[in-house]
Amino acid sequence: MKKNSQMRRVLICGFVVTAVAVSYTWKGNIASGKDIESHHGSELTPTRSLMQIISSHTSRILDAIMIGDHDAVVKESNAVTENCDAILKNFFPEGGKIGEWFKETGKDLNKPDDVKAVKKDFEKYLKAVVDASKNVAETSKKQNIVETYKSFDAMLKNACFSCHEATRPKWPDWPDWMKISGG
Repeated sequence: MKKNSQMRRVLICGFVVTAVAVSYTWKGNIASGKDIESHHGSELTPTRSLMQIISSHTSRILDAIMIGDHDAVVKESNAVTENCDAILKNFFPEGGKIGEWFKETGKDLNKPDDVKAVKKDFEKYLKAVVDASKNVAETSKKQNIVETYKSFDAMLKNACFSCHEATRPKWPDWPDWMKISGG
């Protein structure tokens, strides 16, 4: 009788642990945005490529700010700057051919003025990101975590959200607090 009772408790505990683990993983994928791919196309464009790289580094910047690791903030901010330059060269090579991603802009690849207009627009947002990430790094070097966070927040508002507002499809409907950039 005692063994049956113990076996029943073990089975119930095993079921509860399994159920919690499965639901945690499922909710974690939703919370971490792993389902976003279904909402945004998977075609590689300059802005999507930049966003994937910057997203990784901005997450690390915020993590470093939250634990007060100024050196990591500087390192990740500098990585954002370096990657921006590489992406520009990759998608707008000097004398090279622009890829299939250009069709998504709605402009004509064979018209140099259209290519210049798209590149100029992309460079505008790229410059905003580079300038903001350099500012985050410089602010972090002063070892003031509050000012570093304010600089990071300004980067999100003035560079990231203004670009999202102007270049992304209307999904998701951005809440009013994200539209404060005026972008």
